[in-house]
Amino acid sequence: MLWMVGQIASYQPRIRRCIVGGLVGGLFQFGVLMHQASSGLLYPWILSPFLYMVILPGMMLGIVFYPVTLRKMTRLAGYFYLLSFLLAGIHWGIDSLNQRFFRAEIGLGWRFWLHVMFIFVLGELGWGVVHQKVWEQVCLFPVTVCWDEHEVRLTALLDTGNTLTDPLTRHPVVVVELEQFRPWLPPELIRFSQSFFDGEIRGYQDVPEGWEKRFRLLPFHAVGHSGGMMVGFRPDALVVNLRNQTAIHRNVVVALHRSRLSPDGTYQGLIPPAVLTEGGY
Repeated sequence: MLWMVGQIASYQPRIRRCIVGGLVGGLFQFGVLMHQASSGLLYPWILSPFLYMVILPGMMLGIVFYPVTLRKMTRLAGYFYLLSFLLAGIHWGIDSLNQRFFRAEIGLGWRFWLHVMFIFVLGELGWGVVHQKVWEQVCLFPVTVCWDEHEVRLTALLDTGNTLTDPLTRHPVVVVELEQFRPWLPPELIRFSQSFFDGEIRGYQDVPEGWEKRFRLLPFHAVGHSGGMMVGFRPDALVVNLRNQTAIHRNVVVALHRSRLSPDGTYQGLIPPAVLTEGGY
Protein backbone atom coordinates (compact mmCIF):
# COMPACT_ATOMS: atom_id res chain seq x y z
CA MET A 1 0.00 0.00 0.00
CA LEU A 2 2.90 2.37 0.69
CA TRP A 3 4.27 1.62 -2.77
CA MET A 4 0.86 2.30 -4.29
CA VAL A 5 0.63 5.64 -2.49
CA GLY A 6 3.97 6.61 -4.04
CA GLN A 7 2.79 5.63 -7.52
CA ILE A 8 -0.43 7.61 -7.17
CA ALA A 9 1.49 10.69 -6.03
CA SER A 10 4.08 10.31 -8.86
CA TYR A 11 6.80 9.67 -6.29
CA GLN A 12 9.15 6.73 -6.77
CA PRO A 13 9.91 5.27 -3.32
CA ARG A 14 12.74 2.81 -2.84
CA ILE A 15 11.64 -0.77 -2.30
CA ARG A 16 13.83 -1.08 0.79
CA ARG A 17 12.12 1.90 2.37
CA CYS A 18 8.70 0.44 1.56
CA ILE A 19 9.70 -2.82 3.25
CA VAL A 20 10.94 -1.04 6.39
CA GLY A 21 7.84 1.15 6.54
CA GLY A 22 5.64 -1.92 6.12
CA LEU A 23 7.54 -3.71 8.89
CA VAL A 24 6.80 -0.84 11.27
CA GLY A 25 3.09 -1.17 10.55
CA GLY A 26 3.32 -4.96 10.83
CA LEU A 27 5.04 -4.81 14.22
CA PHE A 28 2.34 -2.47 15.48
CA GLN A 29 -0.36 -4.85 14.25
CA PHE A 30 1.45 -7.70 16.02
CA GLY A 31 1.31 -5.67 19.23
CA VAL A 32 -2.44 -5.17 18.75
CA LEU A 33 -2.91 -8.93 18.32
CA MET A 34 -0.86 -9.59 21.47
CA HIS A 35 -3.04 -7.09 23.33
CA GLN A 36 -6.18 -8.90 22.17
CA ALA A 37 -4.72 -12.33 22.97
CA SER A 38 -3.97 -11.21 26.54
CA SER A 39 -7.53 -9.91 27.01
CA GLY A 40 -6.30 -6.35 27.29
CA LEU A 41 -3.68 -6.95 29.98
CA LEU A 42 -0.74 -6.27 27.66
CA TYR A 43 0.11 -2.89 26.16
CA PRO A 44 -3.15 -1.03 26.99
CA TRP A 45 -1.74 2.13 25.39
CA ILE A 46 -1.50 0.47 21.99
CA LEU A 47 -5.16 1.18 21.19
CA SER A 48 -4.71 4.94 21.59
CA PRO A 49 -6.52 6.65 18.67
CA PHE A 50 -3.76 9.29 18.44
CA LEU A 51 -1.10 6.58 18.15
CA TYR A 52 -3.10 4.53 15.67
CA MET A 53 -4.33 7.40 13.48
CA VAL A 54 -1.46 9.91 13.59
CA ILE A 55 1.84 8.64 15.01
CA LEU A 56 1.99 5.27 13.23
CA PRO A 57 0.99 6.51 9.73
CA GLY A 58 3.36 9.46 10.15
CA MET A 59 6.24 7.11 11.00
CA MET A 60 5.50 4.83 8.04
CA LEU A 61 5.19 7.66 5.53
CA GLY A 62 8.25 9.40 6.94
CA ILE A 63 10.37 6.26 6.59
CA VAL A 64 9.32 5.73 2.98
CA PHE A 65 9.13 9.27 1.59
CA TYR A 66 11.44 11.48 3.68
CA PRO A 67 12.60 14.11 2.80
CA VAL A 68 9.51 15.82 1.34
CA THR A 69 7.80 19.15 1.89
CA LEU A 70 4.92 19.47 4.34
CA ARG A 71 2.52 19.99 1.46
CA LYS A 72 3.74 16.81 -0.25
CA MET A 73 3.53 14.84 3.00
CA THR A 74 -0.04 16.04 3.54
CA ARG A 75 -0.94 14.85 0.06
CA LEU A 76 0.71 11.47 0.65
CA ALA A 77 -1.11 11.10 3.98
CA GLY A 78 -4.40 11.85 2.25
CA TYR A 79 -3.83 9.07 -0.28
CA PHE A 80 -2.74 6.72 2.51
CA TYR A 81 -5.87 7.33 4.61
CA LEU A 82 -8.14 7.10 1.57
CA LEU A 83 -6.72 3.75 0.52
CA SER A 84 -6.84 2.48 4.11
CA PHE A 85 -10.50 3.43 4.59
CA LEU A 86 -11.50 2.02 1.20
CA LEU A 87 -9.75 -1.28 1.92
CA ALA A 88 -11.27 -1.51 5.40
CA GLY A 89 -14.72 -0.84 3.98
CA ILE A 90 -14.31 -3.47 1.26
CA HIS A 91 -13.21 -6.10 3.77
CA TRP A 92 -16.04 -5.23 6.15
CA GLY A 93 -18.54 -5.48 3.30
CA ILE A 94 -17.22 -8.86 2.15
CA ASP A 95 -17.30 -10.25 5.70
CA SER A 96 -20.84 -8.98 6.20
CA LEU A 97 -22.08 -10.54 2.96
CA ASN A 98 -20.26 -13.77 3.71
CA GLN A 99 -21.73 -14.10 7.21
CA ARG A 100 -25.24 -13.32 6.03
CA PHE A 101 -25.44 -15.36 2.83
CA PHE A 102 -22.53 -17.72 2.23
CA ARG A 103 -20.91 -18.52 5.60
CA ALA A 104 -17.71 -19.61 3.85
CA GLU A 105 -14.46 -20.05 5.74
CA ILE A 106 -11.99 -17.40 4.55
CA GLY A 107 -8.49 -18.34 5.68
CA LEU A 108 -5.55 -16.05 6.35
CA GLY A 109 -3.95 -16.83 2.97
CA TRP A 110 -7.10 -15.89 1.06
CA ARG A 111 -7.46 -12.70 3.07
CA PHE A 112 -3.87 -11.72 2.26
CA TRP A 113 -4.23 -12.21 -1.50
CA LEU A 114 -7.64 -10.54 -1.52
CA HIS A 115 -6.05 -7.57 0.25
CA VAL A 116 -3.28 -7.35 -2.36
CA MET A 117 -5.78 -7.69 -5.21
CA PHE A 118 -7.99 -4.92 -3.82
CA ILE A 119 -4.98 -2.59 -3.53
CA PHE A 120 -4.24 -3.02 -7.25
CA VAL A 121 -7.90 -2.80 -8.21
CA LEU A 122 -8.30 0.46 -6.32
CA GLY A 123 -5.14 1.82 -7.91
CA GLU A 124 -6.33 0.85 -11.37
CA LEU A 125 -9.84 2.23 -10.93
CA GLY A 126 -8.69 5.47 -9.35
CA TRP A 127 -5.37 6.29 -10.97
CA GLY A 128 -4.53 3.61 -13.55
CA VAL A 129 -1.28 2.58 -11.83
CA VAL A 130 -1.31 -1.00 -13.05
CA HIS A 131 -2.25 0.10 -16.55
CA GLN A 132 0.61 2.59 -16.51
CA LYS A 133 3.16 -0.09 -15.60
CA VAL A 134 1.88 -2.50 -18.26
CA TRP A 135 1.86 0.33 -20.80
CA GLU A 136 5.49 1.11 -20.07
CA GLN A 137 6.49 -2.52 -20.58
CA VAL A 138 4.50 -3.06 -23.78
CA CYS A 139 4.63 0.29 -25.61
CA LEU A 140 8.07 1.74 -24.78
CA PHE A 141 11.10 0.70 -26.82
CA PRO A 142 14.80 1.64 -26.72
CA VAL A 143 15.74 3.25 -30.04
CA THR A 144 19.09 4.27 -31.53
CA VAL A 145 19.36 6.78 -34.40
CA CYS A 146 22.61 6.48 -36.37
CA TRP A 147 24.03 8.87 -38.96
CA ASP A 148 27.60 9.68 -40.00
CA GLU A 149 29.57 8.94 -36.80
CA HIS A 150 26.78 9.85 -34.39
CA GLU A 151 24.51 7.61 -32.34
CA VAL A 152 21.64 9.00 -30.26
CA ARG A 153 19.86 6.63 -27.88
CA LEU A 154 16.39 7.39 -26.56
CA THR A 155 13.14 5.78 -25.45
CA ALA A 156 10.26 5.84 -27.92
CA LEU A 157 6.54 5.27 -27.49
CA LEU A 158 4.68 3.08 -29.94
CA ASP A 159 2.11 5.41 -31.50
CA THR A 160 -0.47 3.36 -33.37
CA GLY A 161 -2.05 6.56 -34.66
CA ASN A 162 1.16 7.75 -36.28
CA THR A 163 0.58 7.49 -40.03
CA LEU A 164 3.01 10.25 -40.96
CA THR A 165 5.13 9.41 -44.01
CA ASP A 166 7.66 11.23 -46.14
CA PRO A 167 5.67 12.77 -49.05
CA LEU A 168 8.46 11.96 -51.54
CA THR A 169 9.53 8.44 -50.60
CA ARG A 170 6.51 7.30 -48.52
CA HIS A 171 8.93 6.08 -45.87
CA PRO A 172 7.59 6.00 -42.29
CA VAL A 173 8.44 8.91 -40.02
CA VAL A 174 9.75 8.69 -36.47
CA VAL A 175 9.09 11.81 -34.38
CA VAL A 176 11.77 12.75 -31.84
CA GLU A 177 12.46 15.67 -29.53
CA LEU A 178 14.78 18.23 -31.06
CA GLU A 179 16.64 18.69 -27.76
CA GLN A 180 17.87 15.08 -27.89
CA PHE A 181 19.77 15.87 -31.13
CA ARG A 182 20.69 19.52 -30.70
CA PRO A 183 24.41 18.98 -29.85
CA TRP A 184 25.06 17.03 -33.07
CA LEU A 185 22.91 18.82 -35.66
CA PRO A 186 23.96 21.80 -37.82
CA PRO A 187 22.70 25.14 -36.42
CA GLU A 188 20.89 25.84 -39.69
CA LEU A 189 18.85 22.69 -39.32
CA ILE A 190 17.83 23.63 -35.79
CA ARG A 191 16.81 27.12 -36.91
CA PHE A 192 14.80 25.67 -39.80
CA SER A 193 13.03 23.27 -37.47
CA GLN A 194 11.94 26.01 -35.08
CA SER A 195 10.55 28.22 -37.87
CA PHE A 196 9.00 25.52 -40.05
CA PHE A 197 7.07 24.07 -37.13
CA ASP A 198 5.09 27.33 -37.10
CA GLY A 199 4.53 27.19 -40.85
CA GLU A 200 7.08 29.91 -41.63
CA ILE A 201 9.03 28.75 -44.68
CA ARG A 202 12.28 30.67 -44.41
CA GLY A 203 15.82 29.85 -45.36
CA TYR A 204 14.95 26.64 -47.20
CA GLN A 205 17.61 27.37 -49.82
CA ASP A 206 20.31 27.39 -47.12
CA VAL A 207 20.41 23.65 -46.55
CA PRO A 208 23.49 22.73 -44.48
CA GLU A 209 26.39 21.53 -46.58
CA GLY A 210 26.44 17.76 -46.87
CA TRP A 211 22.79 17.48 -45.86
CA GLU A 212 21.21 17.85 -49.30
CA LYS A 213 20.31 14.15 -49.47
CA ARG A 214 19.33 13.86 -45.82
CA PHE A 215 17.19 16.99 -45.47
CA ARG A 216 13.40 16.53 -45.44
CA LEU A 217 10.36 18.80 -45.01
CA LEU A 218 7.33 17.07 -43.55
CA PRO A 219 3.83 18.62 -43.48
CA PHE A 220 1.72 17.52 -40.53
CA HIS A 221 -1.60 18.05 -38.76
CA ALA A 222 -2.16 17.48 -35.05
CA VAL A 223 -4.84 17.98 -32.43
CA GLY A 224 -4.75 21.60 -31.28
CA HIS A 225 -2.55 22.58 -34.23
CA SER A 226 -4.05 23.52 -37.57
CA GLY A 227 -0.97 22.39 -39.45
CA GLY A 228 2.67 23.09 -39.95
CA MET A 229 5.99 21.81 -41.15
CA MET A 230 8.57 19.73 -39.37
CA VAL A 231 12.15 19.46 -40.42
CA GLY A 232 13.44 15.94 -40.71
CA PHE A 233 16.44 14.02 -41.93
CA ARG A 234 17.18 10.56 -43.25
CA PRO A 235 19.50 8.67 -40.87
CA ASP A 236 21.82 5.89 -41.90
CA ALA A 237 19.94 3.48 -39.66
CA LEU A 238 17.24 3.27 -37.02
CA VAL A 239 17.76 0.46 -34.51
CA VAL A 240 14.76 -0.67 -32.43
CA ASN A 241 15.31 -3.11 -29.57
CA LEU A 242 12.39 -5.55 -29.50
CA ARG A 243 13.00 -7.24 -26.16
CA ASN A 244 14.87 -10.35 -27.42
CA GLN A 245 15.46 -9.17 -31.00
CA THR A 246 16.56 -6.13 -32.94
CA ALA A 247 14.96 -4.40 -35.92
CA ILE A 248 17.27 -2.31 -38.12
CA HIS A 249 15.68 0.08 -40.61
CA ARG A 250 17.44 2.22 -43.20
CA ASN A 251 14.47 3.67 -45.07
CA VAL A 252 13.00 5.92 -42.41
CA VAL A 253 12.84 9.64 -41.75
CA VAL A 254 13.44 11.26 -38.36
CA ALA A 255 11.24 14.33 -37.72
CA LEU A 256 12.40 16.90 -35.17
CA HIS A 257 9.75 18.11 -32.73
CA ARG A 258 10.63 21.28 -30.85
CA SER A 259 8.59 20.49 -27.68
CA ARG A 260 8.71 17.68 -25.15
CA LEU A 261 6.63 14.68 -26.18
CA SER A 262 6.21 13.33 -22.64
CA PRO A 263 5.43 15.73 -19.78
CA ASP A 264 7.33 13.55 -17.30
CA GLY A 265 10.17 12.65 -19.67
CA THR A 266 9.21 8.95 -19.88
CA TYR A 267 9.86 8.87 -23.63
CA GLN A 268 11.53 11.17 -26.15
CA GLY A 269 10.21 9.80 -29.42
CA LEU A 270 7.17 8.39 -31.22
CA ILE A 271 7.50 5.39 -33.52
CA PRO A 272 4.90 3.93 -35.90
CA PRO A 273 4.06 0.20 -35.90
CA ALA A 274 5.90 -0.18 -39.23
CA VAL A 275 9.32 0.03 -37.56
CA LEU A 276 8.61 -2.88 -35.21
CA THR A 277 8.96 -5.52 -37.94
CA GLU A 278 11.91 -7.76 -37.26
CA GLY A 279 14.84 -7.64 -39.62
CA GLY A 280 14.06 -4.13 -40.84
CA TYR A 281 13.71 -2.97 -44.47
